[in-house]
Amino acid sequence: MRSLLLFCFVAQLLFAQTGLLQQKFFARIKTISDQSDAIVGVVIKDFRSGEQCSINDKELFPTASSIKVFILAEVYRQAAEGKFKLTDVKAFPTEVRVAGSGVLSMLGEKSVSMSIRDYCVLMMNLSDNSATNFLINLVGMKNINDFAAKNGCPATKLQRIMMDTQAAKEGRENISSPADFCTILEKLHRGEIVSRQASDDILSIMTLDKEGWLKSGLPSSVSIANKAGDIEGIKCDAGIVYLENNPYIICVMTKMLSDDTDGGKIITDISKNAYSYFERKANSNQYGRRIPK
Repeated sequence: MRSLLLFCFVAQLLFAQTGLLQQKFFARIKTISDQSDAIVGVVIKDFRSGEQCSINDKELFPTASSIKVFILAEVYRQAAEGKFKLTDVKAFPTEVRVAGSGVLSMLGEKSVSMSIRDYCVLMMNLSDNSATNFLINLVGMKNINDFAAKNGCPATKLQRIMMDTQAAKEGRENISSPADFCTILEKLHRGEIVSRQASDDILSIMTLDKEGWLKSGLPSSVSIANKAGDIEGIKCDAGIVYLENNPYIICVMTKMLSDDTDGGKIITDISKNAYSYFERKANSNQYGRRIPK
């Protein structure tokens, strides 16, 4: 009986400590959002406890390159269905060549061939727009949108290829929401996109070292599987932070930026505060004392 009472006391104390810290954390994230003159959407979710901090999570945002997560997932789905192999070597067609980020647009015409997985790596690690357009052509825009809808991401729509500014002017923008990114990332973490093996390989590509605003808010020793996006007036970044013993999802999307540099600062500031919160939770006892590693 005494042991049970002691356990209940410790549990209540831990809950109280965590609740107070959570209130402060949520308030800081809201302050960052409120103090910006842009529109900010946030979802931060703790895999371990399920707690979630959300701001404008169902709001539609242009995704810029962050939508490449959904393209990558559909490539792996079709590979699993046997439509092609990820190891299949394909020549790079000149008709999908576009400017912007990446390297393929700078290489010689009709001189590049590589595996489908290599195109995926270029799309995610260098955000190569030409590789992205190649993969969109390979799997089909409609199939990518169908995949998003069937996997609980109804706000996500791929409506143009990369660097199609005329389509954007006509209102055919690539869009999603923080809630949709949270859903797809959680399914990847659980191994529910195609299979455990496919989900792990997708995440391994997303974890390859690259610069990013979420990463800028983390210690260099902490890895993250993410994809950022950057176009005029838009900055976003979504990923899984692999904090030891307490991984979490974080997605920050911004739009209507009056100064494009503000978007990166907002994302990094939120990332830094999220890491501080989860790291303290993971490494403190029920009284709030930090536990030496």
